[in-house]
Amino acid sequence: MKRLTIAALAAVLMLNTIPVFAQETPQEKYICELQAGNCLKRADLIQRKMKKIDSDIKKGKKTYSAEELKKIEDKLKELEQMLNNLKAQ
Repeated sequence: MKRLTIAALAAVLMLNTIPVFAQETPQEKYICELQAGNCLKRADLIQRKMKKIDSDIKKGKKTYSAEELKKIEDKLKELEQMLNNLKAQ
């Protein structure tokens, strides 16, 4: 029993001393930064569209029919979902 415990402890210590680092090449790093930048740009564009649609909704029935308001609200929900998907990535 003691030998088994000592062997298990030695194995754990050996695994902890081996450095495991993800090595990124400069190309991989550039691609990652580029994708992150594109994601931020898309999120910003979606947020601007959401603000515009929200201002249209606030105009209400004075400007839009009930059917048009429903379409605008659906578009806002769609944009919110797109933004949530970007945040989840």
